[in-house]
Amino acid sequence: MANKAKDRVPISRERFRQALRDKGFTIKALGQAREIDRSEKTISNYIMAGEMPPDLLDRIGRYIDVDPDFLSGAYDRRFEEIKDTLVSPDFTHFLWSQTNRFPYSKQAVATMDFKDYILKTLQLCNVSEEQLMELSHQERRQFQSDLGEAIHSVIKRHFEKDASGKVLDIAFATEGIPYLVVDWFNHSPEAK
Repeated sequence: MANKAKDRVPISRERFRQALRDKGFTIKALGQAREIDRSEKTISNYIMAGEMPPDLLDRIGRYIDVDPDFLSGAYDRRFEEIKDTLVSPDFTHFLWSQTNRFPYSKQAVATMDFKDYILKTLQLCNVSEEQLMELSHQERRQFQSDLGEAIHSVIKRHFEKDASGKVLDIAFATEGIPYLVVDWFNHSPEAK
């Protein structure tokens, strides 16, 4: 039996249905899609159970062009973990609940290690993690925001639009900022 319960991952029924609605798909259409390779009834049963095999979740995400982590509710769970560190949690939650912000290709960004990214960027200038941690919590957050804005300004000089066709200023404001306003070092034992 290929789809034993242990081979399933949780999904968010609410986000799954929202994504189908926002993208103009139905469970029936998924069941008829050759790429999905599951019946309407099977898909419906998985949604009702709140879990499905990870390979099926990935195929559906790819087919409807939605990040499987959005369908699974992973962004909602992540938001709950970090909301107390955010400057504007209501605005971030609003952004993180918009299906169109989470195309299938978003997986690469969602799995990025931003702490490592920041540290490697600092290493290019011979600045240590210890130096960064000497900054106050607010100074670190401001540094991360300033760094993101500086990188963005260089990128927009060379590229008009992002991969999904959005003008870079709009894409950055709606997609880049939430990643930059979190203090990725807040839970470090050395954090002030």
